[in-house]
Amino acid sequence: MSDEAASTTPSSPQSAPAPAPGNPRTGPCSAGHLIVRQLERHGVDRIYCVPGESYLDVLDGLHDSPIRTVVCRQEGGAGYMAVAEGRLTGRPGIAMVTRGPGASNVMIAVHNAYQDATPLVVFVGLIPTEVRGREAFQEFDLGGWFGSTAKKVLVLDDPASAARIVADAMHTAVSGRPGPVIVGLPEETQLARTDGATVPPRPVAEPGPAAADLELLDSAIARAQRPVLVTGGEMWDAETSAAVAAWAAGRGVGIFADFRAYDGIDHAHPHYLGALGIGSAPVSREAFAAADLQIFLGCARTDIMTNSYELGCDPETTIVINRDPTTHGHFGPLDHLVVSTTRAFGAAVAGLEPVVAETPGWVTEVREAFLDWREPRPPADAAGGAGNSRNTGNSDAAGASGGAGGAPEYVDMDLAFAAIREQLPDDAIIAYGAGNHTGWAARFLPVHGFPSVLGPRNGSMGFGVPAAVAAALVHPERTVFSIAGDGCFMMNGQEFSTAVNEGADLTIVINDNSRYGTIVAHQEREYPGRPSGTNLGNPDFGAWARSFGGFGVQVTRTEDFAAAFAQALAHPGPAIVHALTDPDIRTSRP
Repeated sequence: MSDEAASTTPSSPQSAPAPAPGNPRTGPCSAGHLIVRQLERHGVDRIYCVPGESYLDVLDGLHDSPIRTVVCRQEGGAGYMAVAEGRLTGRPGIAMVTRGPGASNVMIAVHNAYQDATPLVVFVGLIPTEVRGREAFQEFDLGGWFGSTAKKVLVLDDPASAARIVADAMHTAVSGRPGPVIVGLPEETQLARTDGATVPPRPVAEPGPAAADLELLDSAIARAQRPVLVTGGEMWDAETSAAVAAWAAGRGVGIFADFRAYDGIDHAHPHYLGALGIGSAPVSREAFAAADLQIFLGCARTDIMTNSYELGCDPETTIVINRDPTTHGHFGPLDHLVVSTTRAFGAAVAGLEPVVAETPGWVTEVREAFLDWREPRPPADAAGGAGNSRNTGNSDAAGASGGAGGAPEYVDMDLAFAAIREQLPDDAIIAYGAGNHTGWAARFLPVHGFPSVLGPRNGSMGFGVPAAVAAALVHPERTVFSIAGDGCFMMNGQEFSTAVNEGADLTIVINDNSRYGTIVAHQEREYPGRPSGTNLGNPDFGAWARSFGGFGVQVTRTEDFAAAFAQALAHPGPAIVHALTDPDIRTSRP
């Protein structure tokens, strides 16, 4: 069927329980303090902020609150941490920023949450209402700025509605297609007295598939020669993952994952065939394009997944299983829509009898080729294949004696990631921003359960470090690893200080090629031999890390990397391994 003739079978909605309320404090208080009480009632564990004089009363309310206040160094970093928390927990991450400049800086995180469908609530301090509309100091149009990138923009003009507005924001952020909500807080409104009463959190509908939906899926799969399931989104848990994987395997369905949302299914599963999008395996792209039935669970057919709408856009049958009835962002044919959360779908298919007894030959063939692609290739150059050498003039660099003439060698990132994969535990959380450096992690680091991957699907640089900080705070029992390019790192590297201050245990590897490497690659394609505006000069990031009180080491030779990474991983706190790499190497070896 074409998208114009798509049919939708009504799904059977269920009502998910409301978030477990905390023990609300009672008694009259200011509106600012009531906001904090309401957040407590929603079970908020922490907020990420850059303080501002425009929301002092909320900050004062946090002073006596069990909510942990994580003080960040820039609003973009605070916003990214809140986005990461939203992904990790499924509950809205909370950021607090001031008017004007603070709101400007947090916009990048709001865009990230909007494109990635991540629950986020941003509280923005505002100028007093009596000077609104006069272009007062740091005034801006809250609705004008955020109206196109947020699900809802709210302003607390009535102090008596403080609890209700917070409850509305928290509910809106997670209902339907999750996303960001903005709450404006005029200065004087926060100070006004209220009765201090909180309101119950609202329950969130969690629709599930009807019996007819499951029958239709089985029928479509039975007719297909090469059926595939593409998984994505953020409503996963161990039970859902196991149930969905067993259901797909029992029907001979190959499993792919959406771009930077590839932690829903255990990569060790024999039907897992790789992630789609930028940096995907050639065999994965080919198999996706050859599928005659595409089923999307928690995601949709988008431009990145399809290489700008060129790959796999016209299968015989398309089925989308998504909590969003509008199928936001879906491109191309859609024959059937099942309005269901991923978790509800997993519960519905759990324990269903398998239809096929053996894995189809094409799935096994693609799986074997995919696993082969995931193995680092040895360098063609027996001497290391890491490119030319250079002298950094840094006597503290590991292996500085290096190659010929005393010049240090570059670190071979393919071999470095072989060491990283060997040393990371299976349940490590991997965080990164945007750039070619992310390809090494996506290719060489398998993951085995949700949540394990934090990456910006809107392609925004600077996400990795703050995301890693949030991951270390949300899951202190797990190893947190971040890979950063030198350009990406410096966009929010100051949040390493936040990690030190908060006692967050994380390890960052900086792939320093002294370039905006992704842009150089585009320039080489479009304007060969004419690089422009892409060269970078960097500090010794190892010394930089130590200056903040963390662990830091610079590595210039491949043979020194494994030991340096082990030392960083063993450090009980924030650590950086600064790897100097060849500016002419953009990606892993084919």
